[in-house]
Amino acid sequence: MCAIFGTIGKAKLELIKEISQKQIFRGPDEQNFFVSEDNFVSLGNNRLSVIDKKKGNQPMLSSDRRFVTVFNGCIYNFDEIKKFLEKKNINFYTNSDTEVVANSFQHFGIKSFNYFDGMWAIAIYDQLKKEIILSRDYVGQKPLYYSKNSEYFLFSSQVEGIFLDKEISPKVSKSNLKKYFAYSHIPAPFTLFENIYQLEPGENIIVNSKDLKITKKKYWDLKDGPDYNVFFDKIDSSNFRETFNKIVHQHSVADMNPAISLSGGVDSYIVMEYLSKIKKDFTSFTLGFSNKTFDEALHVKNIKKEFKKEIFYTDSDDMKSNFLELSKFISDPIGDSSILPTYIVHKNIKKYTNVSLGGDGGDEAFFGYITFDAFNIAIVIKKFIPKFIFNILNKIANLTKISYDYLPFSSRARRFFSSINLKNEHLLPSWMGCLKINDISNLFGEKINENDFYANSNNIFSSNSSLMKNSQLYHYYFYLPMILKKVDQASMFNSVESRSPFLSKKVINFSLDQSVHNLYKLFNKKYFMKKIFTKDVPKNIFKRKKHGFAFPKESLLRDKKLIEKLLDYNILTNKDFFNTKYKNFLEKREDCSQYIWNELILNLSLQNYYKIRSSLKA
Repeated sequence: MCAIFGTIGKAKLELIKEISQKQIFRGPDEQNFFVSEDNFVSLGNNRLSVIDKKKGNQPMLSSDRRFVTVFNGCIYNFDEIKKFLEKKNINFYTNSDTEVVANSFQHFGIKSFNYFDGMWAIAIYDQLKKEIILSRDYVGQKPLYYSKNSEYFLFSSQVEGIFLDKEISPKVSKSNLKKYFAYSHIPAPFTLFENIYQLEPGENIIVNSKDLKITKKKYWDLKDGPDYNVFFDKIDSSNFRETFNKIVHQHSVADMNPAISLSGGVDSYIVMEYLSKIKKDFTSFTLGFSNKTFDEALHVKNIKKEFKKEIFYTDSDDMKSNFLELSKFISDPIGDSSILPTYIVHKNIKKYTNVSLGGDGGDEAFFGYITFDAFNIAIVIKKFIPKFIFNILNKIANLTKISYDYLPFSSRARRFFSSINLKNEHLLPSWMGCLKINDISNLFGEKINENDFYANSNNIFSSNSSLMKNSQLYHYYFYLPMILKKVDQASMFNSVESRSPFLSKKVINFSLDQSVHNLYKLFNKKYFMKKIFTKDVPKNIFKRKKHGFAFPKESLLRDKKLIEKLLDYNILTNKDFFNTKYKNFLEKREDCSQYIWNELILNLSLQNYYKIRSSLKA
């Protein structure tokens, strides 16, 4: 796990070194740089040593010394690919996955990225063609930002690396700001700024170092279905447990024993179960809360397994101090408030190891979210029940008392009926967003069209797949990226590599290849997992009500002094709108805590951006 950064078209070594220092937390163990002989290219790498600490330093040359590679992430099937390449008489001098990336590109070329099972942001400089290939993994676990001026192309693992360039003048994009309030993050290729972009998941970008010509191509798009090839065979349901065992084994390869970020849920339990078959000496980490509707520590305590459990309880003061710490790092706004508990968990993991495993991706692959049931119900009952009935039910739901417990029924009912009359393709973004269309219009002071507002997600539902299959793709494209960005930031701020076996390409291929009927039943979420993993998971865990990794953010947001201390009211999206919403929130007149959180995170991101830009003028 590392940070990568570089310039193409003109070497900017001093800038690259500044960017390196700004994101030292992504790679505190080693910092190295490369400048091409023609002075057209400069590359940098901050290394977090996870595999082959002694010899895995970067930038790394391919066996034929043609390709220079900097790499952030982990290729889990690197040993399999390495053995294949060794049979082709390609020599290896390290045990690192970085060398496999470099030599794979030497042998396979651009097709390499279809053969990798992992998470990555990669830059490969072809010294013969004088071009750089940038690549991002298929679901976007690892970030990669870029910008361009008339002289050079700049890329960085952290967006603040782009901020450090005096030659680039970022300008907040109003249209992208709307995307943030639609999806609680800004989907790739967009960012908060007009002239800064991010690689899309499953995308390669080729940049010519002489004329800065840019070529973009998707090597894998999930909506096209599974990507089978020489390294990825079709998996039969009867072999899934055996395959998953191999996946967890590949994910556990590291110089240090991995830890487990363990909740009381099914996904992380399964990862823990299979890791326990491979490693006897590992530690799990769980965060507990005094609010019992959020607390999963009790479930973890009851797990009858012989491994070390570290359970940390946090109170409001502890959450505040950690949030103040976290607020100094935030540069790319995301609305997933569980970034705070995720940050605290990885802060404690770092005391033991620098790599952890978690259960992210299981809900997307196996229909685990409550929104799948809600969507299924909605598309059925909308065929039979007239709109005026829904309008009445919406008014009744809005009369229910607001609660700050974890996903109370009243809150779910309000969300469900507030959007039920929208088009099917707009149900999920409306339920999962922080504001409704009329509020968005008031926030931006203009009439917002529903089709325009949700334009990015509309094409997911234009395919010929079933609506439920489309809903799965929606979660992969517009919800999972927020989770992955949260995990990347929270873990990397603590210099820990976070891995998730359920995001293996083998799992995603399998899931995309299955009919919805094989994976999901109404009110029987994760139907397939229950059937396949019945020998591994106790029935009481499968029966447990779905619980996301969340924390009672309302307790933090109700601290008016803290909020006033953190906010810069001059850069709020709409000061009057915010003040009204915040007052309604404090008085429990409106369930708008997600909007308050989103606005706070956006505000902190902008403050940190302005601080960096101000320091350049000093």
